[in-house]
Amino acid sequence: MSATLEPEGTYEGVPAYYFDNTAGGPVLSHQRRWDEIARTHSGFRSSIAHGYWVVTDGGAVQEALQDWRTFSNTSVTALDPNPKFLWIPEMLDPPLHTEWRRLLGREFSPKSIAAREPEIRRVAVEMIDGLRDSGGADVLDEFARRFPTLIFMRLMGLPEEDLSLFLDWVHNMLHLSYEQDPDRGRQLAAIKAVSAYFEEQIALRRQAPRDDLLSRAMSWEIDGEPISDRDMHAFCVLMFQAGLDTVPISIGWALYHFASHPEHRKAIVTDPSLIPTAVEETLRVYSFVVPARKATRDVEIGGCPVKSGEMVMLPLAVSNRDPERYEDPLKVDLNRKVSNHIAFGSGPHRCLGSHLARLELNVAVEEWHKRIPDYRIADGQGLEQTGNMYGIKSLRLEW
Repeated sequence: MSATLEPEGTYEGVPAYYFDNTAGGPVLSHQRRWDEIARTHSGFRSSIAHGYWVVTDGGAVQEALQDWRTFSNTSVTALDPNPKFLWIPEMLDPPLHTEWRRLLGREFSPKSIAAREPEIRRVAVEMIDGLRDSGGADVLDEFARRFPTLIFMRLMGLPEEDLSLFLDWVHNMLHLSYEQDPDRGRQLAAIKAVSAYFEEQIALRRQAPRDDLLSRAMSWEIDGEPISDRDMHAFCVLMFQAGLDTVPISIGWALYHFASHPEHRKAIVTDPSLIPTAVEETLRVYSFVVPARKATRDVEIGGCPVKSGEMVMLPLAVSNRDPERYEDPLKVDLNRKVSNHIAFGSGPHRCLGSHLARLELNVAVEEWHKRIPDYRIADGQGLEQTGNMYGIKSLRLEW
């Protein structure tokens, strides 16, 4: 087992460890830890807080994500089996979840997203052009976080001057360790602040609807009934955390990879047709999402005797970096022909925004390398990544 895990004996006959996924660490340490654990365990018990199960068999992870009847989305955080706030529609199960997906599918269909490409490309070009002559920057703060967040704010019709406030809220909601926030006070305060913010935005649109996703969503009906303000708040909180965190993390990993693999950077600059495969490979190799589900019945998975009501952590990395699924699984292969990864999840709750995310990632990589084709990681950095969702904390590049 990894040196970061301390053996605690056994629990129900299964190895138990003090395993804290919220703690940060050196860059790539979380992904490598999963590699090490998956080589020797199909599952184990974390003794942190109330305790939860962790499945580290790649096939079992995907099976659990697809079996919503047994592994419910009513909680998606291992440390919080009974959440006070529900993110809609992520924390709903079918058939109600299906209704929300049907309505949202109109907004996030391939055709709808493709229509946004000119605007998305303009935003990327403007931001990169603003950095090109600087000779270097923390590319996470100056580009990776700002670019997709601005797209999200325009999609939702939110005031762009609130960008820095949003980024602070995202950090407190998703990236605080257990030691930093043991009672989840800062996380809950951020969630409440976001809810209050969207309550105000919803009220404004009740008075005067606009041409944005938030206004359109307020006109929808679920099972013949208008969506309540409470559910609309929950929907906005989900859109907020999904729109402002996952794509910035993905762009950060892509820039880190090409900065640390100049042969790959040269290849995509010479032949941009390799970029779509490069994007898929960075999504797979640098998997950073670690979902959890709540068991609805007693079940055994990954050798773990899970009881009804218990939480199960399902790290996507153990599937996406599985040597039984991929040849050279830890290698970004620009010529890989099959990449049936689950970086966007699997099953009915697979990421609804995957078409938008893919477009943003491809545009970011394309336009960056058109304008800044030669760059390197600046010296003197101790690169670290966050826990929970494994994003790089800071990445200064020079060119």
